[in-house]
Amino acid sequence: MKSIAKSPLLAILRGLVTAFVLTFGALIVCAAVMTYSGGIDENTIYAALYITSLAAVFAGSITAARHIKSRGLLSGLAVGLLYTVIMIFTGFMITPAYTLGTKTLMTLGISLSGGALGGILGINLRVPQK
Repeated sequence: MKSIAKSPLLAILRGLVTAFVLTFGALIVCAAVMTYSGGIDENTIYAALYITSLAAVFAGSITAARHIKSRGLLSGLAVGLLYTVIMIFTGFMITPAYTLGTKTLMTLGISLSGGALGGILGINLRVPQK
């Protein structure tokens, strides 16, 4: 019987938590920079959000894949997909007029790409057995 500590779902959840903690921290830094630097155009803000999402999902996927013995690509894709779904759901909760568009598809593509790469790398960085 599998122990809960080795569950793939728990590893994916751990990866999601890592991704959202990193996202939250990076967005706090971005908000401080935008507040104190003056005028930043919209394209720069979106670029910062895309880079933040990519880095966060990449790190979260590495975290998830390190704790799973196989299928790093799938665990990374799962982290990327769930990250995007949660971000979309949050967008709908905060802004009822939120619409799905090209920026959402761009975020999905970036999250899936970062997740896949992080999963592939993370499977090769497995946690050493005790």
